[in-house]
Amino acid sequence: MSSRNTYMSPAERSRAPLIYQTLVRAARDIAEGSSIAAATSRGREELTAAGFKVDYFEVRDARTLGVVEDAAKRPLRVLAAAWLGETRLIDNVPLE
Repeated sequence: MSSRNTYMSPAERSRAPLIYQTLVRAARDIAEGSSIAAATSRGREELTAAGFKVDYFEVRDARTLGVVEDAAKRPLRVLAAAWLGETRLIDNVPLE
């Protein structure tokens, strides 16, 4: 549990896991054939609808963090940063 959790209200703490869940869903969708653009757009929309102010929700090359446009055979990560109230949350998951 992050020390950032102490800055959130109980209601915000209950919504905070949504950022991880949305990252996992986007990674799964891309692995199953969804485009990166569609999955990241959907992720931003889901977080925004849940009350997050999204800074970024992107897929990047895991080694260089360079921009990628397709899920070619290379290590990738799905990354997000979003504000929930006064707290900025960041997380990432591998795309396998």
